[in-house]
Amino acid sequence: MGRTGVLTTGLVALAFVFPWAGAAQVVWDGPMMVSPGAPAGWGLHLVDPHPGDGVGGVFTWRANPAPVGMGFRVGVVEGDLNDAALIGGLDVAGTVYSVDEVDFELDVIWFAGAGMGLDDVVSLSFPLGMAVGWSFEEENLAFRPYLAPRMVLDAILGDLPPGAAPRDDFDLGFAAEVGLDLAFDPRFGIRAAGSFGDREAISVGVTFPGFVR
Repeated sequence: MGRTGVLTTGLVALAFVFPWAGAAQVVWDGPMMVSPGAPAGWGLHLVDPHPGDGVGGVFTWRANPAPVGMGFRVGVVEGDLNDAALIGGLDVAGTVYSVDEVDFELDVIWFAGAGMGLDDVVSLSFPLGMAVGWSFEEENLAFRPYLAPRMVLDAILGDLPPGAAPRDDFDLGFAAEVGLDLAFDPRFGIRAAGSFGDREAISVGVTFPGFVR
């Protein structure tokens, strides 16, 4: 197993071995939706966030497919303390390893991000991880599954209201994410992701345009 495989396996193992932080406030990066080739353009996603109790909406934007450039997001979701919470963040990434064959492509990238969730308190979250993605393409179909383990540093600012669960001001958590990018038409794509560990959340949405190799 090469260095990339060792790092990826280690991050996945940490997500299961270490205790999960379990912050009680809504966070911006569940799911994070950063994968090799994450499409450029804008996207609209339904998100069941961590740890909110209902579905919200998240708007995303990338000027270039990942790992080039930056990605941005902003959304309104159901929070843990209020009926609505605001989330927002940005991510950066870089190439670790790439194999490009005629009908198959394997890419490994690193990624990092910074963002916040605004409920009754402010939750600042700083993820750092790696994503492994595969690309399979036919004449009228392209799909890209991926796996993305990561570490997350959470910082909680502000005083919790009476009756709220206790928490630490700083927590180091671990999570892993699986996702699928799918396109039948280059004009739009479908993205779905689920994260577990310290980020139990799911999302599904569309991006315009779709993605290309």
